[in-house]
Amino acid sequence: MSFSTWDTLFNMLMIAFWFRIWTHDDDRQIHFNPYLGPIARLSRIVLTFVEPVFFGLSSRLVALITIGVIITFRALIAPSEAIWLITLGLEAQPAAPTLVNRLIFSVLSFGTFLFRLWGISLLFTWAGAARSQEHTVSLLHYLSRPFSDTRIQWRPLILTLYGLLLVVLLDHFGRAVPPNEMRMVLPGGLYWGDGAAVTSLLKAVILALGAWVQLLPMLQSLMLMMIIGSWISMFTQSQGLAMLCRDWINLLLGPLRRYPVKIGMFDLSPIIFFFAIGIAHTLLMSVIFAAYNTLV
Repeated sequence: MSFSTWDTLFNMLMIAFWFRIWTHDDDRQIHFNPYLGPIARLSRIVLTFVEPVFFGLSSRLVALITIGVIITFRALIAPSEAIWLITLGLEAQPAAPTLVNRLIFSVLSFGTFLFRLWGISLLFTWAGAARSQEHTVSLLHYLSRPFSDTRIQWRPLILTLYGLLLVVLLDHFGRAVPPNEMRMVLPGGLYWGDGAAVTSLLKAVILALGAWVQLLPMLQSLMLMMIIGSWISMFTQSQGLAMLCRDWINLLLGPLRRYPVKIGMFDLSPIIFFFAIGIAHTLLMSVIFAAYNTLV
């Protein structure tokens, strides 16, 4: 298993504790959600075990400390020769194999994970999503707090500014990897001296927007997995798998689910969505590449 895979697993673990920081224990909505319930129970078990060590600190503070411990542990176990990449518009890896650099990179990795989660929630959550009867919508709302608690009109700006901050930090503390057009990755290298500050700021904004567009292939991959899972559920007669796939396909389709395209018993809407997302990603990244290249 590559370290990038471990990196993602660490981030997923930290989200369980990040979720606890922004959520009240008596929020009944959590316990009725089949996706949120297991996450809440996992984090509660761990926090109950470690809370006595912290001499009566609040659960939220203990959860924050736990995230810090995981971030530090990931930095300690990261081998110096590992190809530890973060993609956020540009693609970078730790500038040096020192512990300080790995620790900074570990923080940026979790920050990038939050950016992606918030970017997806921007597409699929709305005002009052916490009370939604759709379990997937409610899940996204809770996991993307505090971003999803802000006014919906401000979320695109907040996400862009947050992405801008991450891009600047990643470019400063990381070492840019040569761009790969096959992966639609932009070149890094922001220079703030000799009158280049304005140009670099514009490039950083474009990189932040590119990072948001790079979320589309993730949706494409998720849709593909749900399509395959729904086919498997038909042959295995697994009601649980069928319900899981149906919930996430409905989330991804959004308003499009009201206009299904069917041939016999087969609904082709998810397949159409899959290819439409691929086309949209290619077109939008082409525009972003063109805008970025005008500044180079």
